Amino acid sequence: RVLLPPTVLPVKYDIKLKPDLANFTFEGSEVICVDVKESTDEISLHVKEIAIQNHTIVFKSSEGEVKPEGIAYSMKDSTVTFKFEEMLPVGEGKLEMEFVGILNDQMAGFYRSGYKDINGTKKIMASTQFESLDAQRAFPCWDEPARKAVFGLTLVVDTGLTALSNMPEKHRCFLEGGAKTEICFMDSPKMSTYLLAFLVGEFDFIQAQTNHGVLVKVFTPPGRSNDGKFPLDVAVKALDGYDDYFGLPYPLPKLDMIAIPEFAA
Repeated sequence: RVLLPPTVLPVKYDIKLKPDLANFTFEGSEVICVDVKESTDEISLHVKEIAIQNHTIVFKSSEGEVKPEGIAYSMKDSTVTFKFEEMLPVGEGKLEMEFVGILNDQMAGFYRSGYKDINGTKKIMASTQFESLDAQRAFPCWDEPARKAVFGLTLVVDTGLTALSNMPEKHRCFLEGGAKTEICFMDSPKMSTYLLAFLVGEFDFIQAQTNHGVLVKVFTPPGRSNDGKFPLDVAVKALDGYDDYFGLPYPLPKLDMIAIPEFAA
């Protein structure tokens, strides 16, 4: 693992991803609010198996905007370094870029899983497994547990598919004549990159609420929601038990559990 210089640190990521389940690819863009701790002419991030569109990279601050004059990838260290012509000012800034990636079959990063529905038809879902150093396969980032930030996520998916993330949905709208749906999620608490999670696919679900008011859902492949009754019952009782025992409330407004056919953790 390679630790990045502490001169520039992330504060918030606003990420938009558009997965293509037919071609096993995704398009992405992000705006990273950063805190420049020391004046520098470089910004380094972790990145793996992602192609950043060089012409889209820009750093914005109160003094204007600047594009990097050089971009250096290290395949060995899984990093990219943006070299700027001038020193970046200390304080708040924004780093913006667009990129493309692959929905791999390695059960790491943003990856694809194959399964059969109740009719025996082959289907594909896309899900994430970022622990401990694989968020960098989904978006350029400071992929270190200590570099906590807030995450705002938007997913653009085929209309009719379910999209989930850590936080509840904030709003949605139709795109491309209704063929696509853009789903925006509420901002997450400040957390490490490996805790961010999202997935896209066809699902049924069942739900229940804990005594402390947390909505718990179990998502399964279509037609198999009955298989989720036992884990739903266990989850509700366990969450209430932890809340009562530790005297600390569960920190999020919901808890989702998803049956993923191919998962490694």
